[in-house]
Amino acid sequence: MIMPGSKSRVNSLSAGLIALAVLTAPDVKKADCASLAERHAVAAGKVIDALRSYEKCVSSGDKRNDCAAEMQALDAAHDDLADAVDDLKTCR
Repeated sequence: MIMPGSKSRVNSLSAGLIALAVLTAPDVKKADCASLAERHAVAAGKVIDALRSYEKCVSSGDKRNDCAAEMQALDAAHDDLADAVDDLKTCR
């Protein structure tokens, strides 16, 4: 048996819970974009580090080293940066 007025209290409670859920829901897109921005910064740092290693190898004067390993590391770091840039395009 439903008591008079209890149905409206249940509806009010339900509406309040829904409003609370909406107001406290995290902004997933904003969090994802922050994560992607951090990933971009890390990838950019890896490119810079790999570029310095390549520069050091090339300028060392070792005529027996073609610096292929350093170039490969730079290429891989650039690929990571390009992926991060592509993913960040969804945040605009």
